[in-house]
Amino acid sequence: MDALTLKQRLQHIQSVNLSIDHVEQPYELALYMMKHIGSPDPVLRDELIYVTFATWIGQGVFSEDQLRHVLQLALDDQHLFYGIGEQGTDSVFTRTFSVLLLPPILSVDREQSFLNKEDIAGIHHRLTTYLECEKDVRGYADDKGWAHAPAHAADAVEDLAQSPYLERTDLLELLHALAVKIAEPSVVYIHDEDQRIAHAVITILRRNLLELKDITIWIDSLHQGDKAENRSLLETSQKSLNVRLFLQTLYLAIRTEEAEPFPAVRTMVLQALGREK
Repeated sequence: MDALTLKQRLQHIQSVNLSIDHVEQPYELALYMMKHIGSPDPVLRDELIYVTFATWIGQGVFSEDQLRHVLQLALDDQHLFYGIGEQGTDSVFTRTFSVLLLPPILSVDREQSFLNKEDIAGIHHRLTTYLECEKDVRGYADDKGWAHAPAHAADAVEDLAQSPYLERTDLLELLHALAVKIAEPSVVYIHDEDQRIAHAVITILRRNLLELKDITIWIDSLHQGDKAENRSLLETSQKSLNVRLFLQTLYLAIRTEEAEPFPAVRTMVLQALGREK
């Protein structure tokens, strides 16, 4: 099925409120959607393919085996890692909308637990690797819509961090992978990336599996590396601004949290912001 035919079919389905009553073989249609999930057409990619996927996954349209296959496709080299390392090309849309399928699938898993420990470990490995390797951090691309890799990946981390299979070291690895995107030197974030990442960090902290020294070391790590990496003044300034904006957003988001470890984290964040001046 080509992109135009798929777009017309999904528009019709959306016109009847995404009902599958008259949709023959919705899973087969989903496989076509996976083939076009990185379309540079923002209507097809975002408003039709992603919205249809998220709605149908939430409605239980797909069986557990079908969901597992969609998950495997989303994580494979032709989706999550398609064109990895490229900047400014359309390959970013395949990666960022593949990673955005993880939250609805993981949400279903929390309700009916169909993923085992090995599955979660595999998602964890692919997601942390992706966060560390993604170089295209554009937010909104003119005429082609949202790319938003840091935000989409953070949404996936937020859901994955809730898995009971993840332990202290797994959560630390997620934090360190997020740090790569928080301390981004190439741009200044302007599309709420700081809020999406902060929500993911808060979810990790809320598990209360980390030691306070883990969190202290992690926050300190956000300020490191500029001299060793020979960054320009512009890159250093952009990274510093991104880190400061993230810390301010994190502080505001946890300012009324009284459960552990948040009171101590507030103090750490304020100290880090003091060093930023």
